[in-house]
Amino acid sequence: MSPNGVVLVVVFLVSILVLFLLDHFLRPVLRGLLDETLGLPPATAFYVRAFVIVLALVIISGTLGTHSDFKNSPHFMEYVWAAAGRLQDVFQNLFIVLLVYVGLITVLMAALRRKP
Repeated sequence: MSPNGVVLVVVFLVSILVLFLLDHFLRPVLRGLLDETLGLPPATAFYVRAFVIVLALVIISGTLGTHSDFKNSPHFMEYVWAAAGRLQDVFQNLFIVLLVYVGLITVLMAALRRKP
């Protein structure tokens, strides 16, 4: 396997693990928040599914969007630095999407909160 292939596989596996962890920890909380705020199960399902789809697409694009240049015989640390550089891009994009989604949910809650 080529050095780029090894780095791609490692970064993709770590990114998918992060996606599953975020989904596992955030989905129940987000679903409860949206159910309480909106009171519409179809809207809750839509926002939760949109959240997971956007996270998956950001992780895939961050993983596939960069390319590493290696010397003729790459050493182990070159693999590590290449993987860290790609993971930096993935986590940066993921952080931006999470911030935007939190802003969207905050505006949604402020606008649609039920009056007692």
